[in-house]
Amino acid sequence: MVDQAPPLSALWSGTEARAAWRRYWVRDTVSGLSDTAIHYGLRALPVGLCARIGWRLGIWRGTRHPTWHTRALRNVRRLRPELDDAAVDRTVRQMWGHVGSTMAEFSALPRIWDSDRVAVDGLENLEAARATGRPRIVAALHLGNWEMVGPTMLALGENGFDVYQPPRNRFEQRIANYVRRRFADHLLAPGRATARLLYKALAEDGRSVVLYVDEFQNRRVHAPFFGRPLRLDGNLARVARLARMADAVIIPAYCLREEHGRFRVHILPPVRVGSEKDRSGLAQDVARLDAIITPIIRRHIEQWFMLHDLVLDDV
Repeated sequence: MVDQAPPLSALWSGTEARAAWRRYWVRDTVSGLSDTAIHYGLRALPVGLCARIGWRLGIWRGTRHPTWHTRALRNVRRLRPELDDAAVDRTVRQMWGHVGSTMAEFSALPRIWDSDRVAVDGLENLEAARATGRPRIVAALHLGNWEMVGPTMLALGENGFDVYQPPRNRFEQRIANYVRRRFADHLLAPGRATARLLYKALAEDGRSVVLYVDEFQNRRVHAPFFGRPLRLDGNLARVARLARMADAVIIPAYCLREEHGRFRVHILPPVRVGSEKDRSGLAQDVARLDAIITPIIRRHIEQWFMLHDLVLDDV
């Protein structure tokens, strides 16, 4: 959530208040104006060129961040032990390229959505979910350019809510809201009020919602578990719990980048979870969902946005 603007009096209100004032009025303003200029500059470029520039910038920046880069290398070695050192290094560099392209492509998203650059696999799975007559929760992953999942579902006739983590920088939030409002009826920040709205949208209004289940929150990547103890405090558990409460089906979905500026959204078969009355089965539902998304992310780990944030030794 964007911070409230600190008043000038914060400069005389202690170290923490002064730091907040400087961050909001100086650091955020400088970086925000820079990001805004880059956004509009990239928006004027052809989509493919925009993606290529982002790819190179992503590799340049990512490989120069020692903490993130070292962690990503370590994670690939553990999650893909069949890869030799050269392949591990190549995989991480590709990950940085995908991250950079995704950031740059944000400036071109409206043109991508309005073009033929996004193909879809698994339409029969969406139809199967609709045939149940139940509300639908799209359990999306941060693979490829994940910004393609929401608008693709909207273009396929789904209507609904999208939950995302708003940037703290007010300039970045203005850009994000302007772009994202094209593909969601409502953009919601995480929170208890949002959970109530999502339940109402599903159970009472029969709408669709999109939730990303591999989120980074409270300094932790909650899912997939990758052998870590199963926990019920992340979005994977929230999706299962919400589906139980609203008697909804869960549709796993993800996007992969096939080339610069071209993508394919994959829609998987719908998943039914247990009844809300059977509370003991929640952990089993979460484990089922984890078993679905884990091999997908392992197989396409070079396109996974959370690779450099994942800490496999956390509990």
